[in-house]
Order: sequence, then structure tokens, then C-alpha cells
Amino acid sequence: MRTIILTLTAAFAATAAVAQTAAPETLVIQNARLYTMAGADGGLIENADIVMRGGVIVAVGQDLAVPEGARAADAKGRIATPGLFAPWSQLGLVEIGLDQESNDASPEGDYPHSASLDAADAFNPASTLIPVNRAGGVTRAVAAPAAGSKIFGGLGAIVNLSGRADSVVREGALQSAALGYAGAARTGDTRMGAWAEFRDAVEEARAYAANPAGYALRPRMTGLTLNDLEALIPAARGGQPIVVAANGAADLRALIRMKARYGLNVIALGATEGHLVARELAAAQIPVILNPVLNLPEQFEMLGATQANAARLHAAGVTIAFYDPPSGSHNLRLLPQLAGNAVANGLPYAAALAALTINPARMYGVSDRYGSVEVGKAGDLVLWDGDPLETASRPVAVYIDGRATSLTTRQTRLRDRYRDLSRGDLPHAYRGAQ
Repeated sequence: MRTIILTLTAAFAATAAVAQTAAPETLVIQNARLYTMAGADGGLIENADIVMRGGVIVAVGQDLAVPEGARAADAKGRIATPGLFAPWSQLGLVEIGLDQESNDASPEGDYPHSASLDAADAFNPASTLIPVNRAGGVTRAVAAPAAGSKIFGGLGAIVNLSGRADSVVREGALQSAALGYAGAARTGDTRMGAWAEFRDAVEEARAYAANPAGYALRPRMTGLTLNDLEALIPAARGGQPIVVAANGAADLRALIRMKARYGLNVIALGATEGHLVARELAAAQIPVILNPVLNLPEQFEMLGATQANAARLHAAGVTIAFYDPPSGSHNLRLLPQLAGNAVANGLPYAAALAALTINPARMYGVSDRYGSVEVGKAGDLVLWDGDPLETASRPVAVYIDGRATSLTTRQTRLRDRYRDLSRGDLPHAYRGAQ
């Protein structure tokens, strides 16, 4: 077989066409300005080549030989990064937020189950939100239930955005809980009730794990079902991350105490006042998922909101990643814009890229597989037409597990369909005068 050297666009189109029908071939991306996210300053390599085979990165460097039979593409100096990793979403669980049938993000009313709810049971790889976010460079995401009437939301999964039936790559990757005022509102409208219920749940899950048969015979104080308690066992023992929504400095200090008391593996979600306790969070090794553009207090627990939050947390040594609650799962593709705003408010550029890639992988214990461009890791790669943190930049190619994926979305199809109103395949109302 001869080596095929193609332009970037041609290589992308060709590999995307066969990705769903053929075994992954050897792909070579040449002449990229690559941020590997391994090492200082984002692990930048100029004029980099990346070789991917069987979905895995097999070589990274400069002036690499193109293997026989490989399909190669010239990046022409474009910036390449690892695929973006969205650390918190309800992707694949919600299609239209206001339509009850297409929204599985959280249970309605006083539903009895909570911690045992499992995102993998409802995840829809055919969601139209997946190609939209993939076209923005997102290749991996956490899909997790949101808390309903109880403080625990349930089990989240790590998924890829290939759209394939086997998109769930790790079930039960995390447990979720709502504390702060979100927890207080679910437990007698007091934070004391929320933290008391959280403690009870951890202790009850441990007691159930120690003696399941005996525990089932005794009265339960938490209101959690046996299935909920069983689902909580990995988190209660510290072996599974718990993503805990908390914003105020007082709540974050309570979370630090809770981690120390029970040896939990916790991730703070929100942490709007995290900068006020940044050194304490760093010492406790609690990572933070935050919205870096918040600068106005939406609630009393957010009085300390500032756009310098991300920079101050990073400077203190806290591992950070980004999420955007208002746009949620529909606009994970806007995560680079959040990162750009964080850079404008003092966060180093390489740290912003890390918050989009390697940091979420570290938080969930999958950095040996995802989050950076290194030999042996999954071939998740994005090529950009400009600086990825600039609002005008877009991906020109997105690879997931070494396969080129389509950048076509429902929006691009509508754009293309109605761009030329003279086309005969349009409905009569759109063809002009007849």
C-alpha cells in the first residue's frame, strides 16, 4: 500500500466517511502546533506530528516517518489540543429542557430513589446535542443526574461524543450531591439539616456494606432505599468521587471537614467563593469545577463572586475545571470561551487549557487514558482554525479514539439547506415566486 498524503480537509472527510464501517486505520497529523498538556506551558511542541493507530496515540514528536499505508494530513501549523473534556453536564439525558418526555436529567416530585439513579440507564447517544458539542471540540463529557427532591443526584458516567451505541466508557464514574443552600432547601431549609443528612447517609452506607443482611432488618433514618445505600458504598468508602454542589466559603469549609472525617474523595461544584478558602481547598486536595465568569451575587452564598476566582484558585494550587450552568448541556462547546475569560482575569493560558482537558481527567481518575496527547492514550485530538480560546475560532477536525468525526450538525444542515432559496428541493414557500 502506498502512503497517502492528503490535505487536512480531504483527510478529515475521507476518514469520517469510513469511520463507522471500517476498522480504525493509521492516521498521521503533521506540522501541528501541539499543546500536549504533558509538561510545563501546556507541553507545547512546534511542528509536531501525531501518529494514531487502532484508536490509540502511538507516536508524538517532530519529523516522524509516515508509516506505510497510513493516511496523513498536513495541519499547516494549526493549533492542536487534546479533545475537550466537559466535567459536568446532563448531556444525553436532556434534549429539550422544558419538555418532560425528553428530559431525564432529574426525577420529578418526591421520588423515592436518589443515589441509585444511574445516568448510564438513560443516556441517549443519538441526542442532537452531541454533534453540536462535538463540533465545538468536546470529545469526552460527564453525564450525571441532577438532584431531585433529595440531596443525592445519583451516579454519573463518562461518555464520548462519537454518537456510537457504545459511547458510555465508564459507568458509575461518580456520585453527585447538592449541598449549600441547594441542599438546605431539600432538608428542612437549613444547612444543618443538609450536612446532618449527608453524614447520616455516609455512615448508613458503611453500615450496610459491613452487614447487608442484618442492616436490612433494622429501622433506617435517612429515608434512602437499600438500593440507594448500596449505590453510595463506593463513595462512602472514598473509592468513588462525589461531586458536591457548594458555593459559599462556609459550606466549602464544611466540605473540607467532611472529607477529613470520612476520607472521602470530593469534588466541589460551583465554589463561587472558593477563592476565599483557596489555600484550605488546596491543602485538602479538593478540586473545583467552577463557572469563571460569575461576578455578581445571585444568592447570599455567592456574595464573594469574582471573575478572578479561577486565577486565585489556580495560584493557590487547586486543580480547576469549568462548567456553565446557564447554557448547560446545550452549549458545552462554549467552554473555551469561559477559559478565555478566565485568562483575561489572570489565569495563565496553559492553566486554562489544562482546565479544559487534563484536569477533568485527573479529577475522575482517568488521566492515564484521556486529557493529554501522549503515547498510549486515546486518540482524542482537535485541530483549530485559530486560538481555541478566541470566540471566533472553530475546530476544523475532531478525532475521537483515533477516528475523524463529522462536524455536521442539525444547525449546519439547516444553514446549508436554506442558503440558496432557488434550490428545487426546498418547500414551495422557500423557492421564491413560481
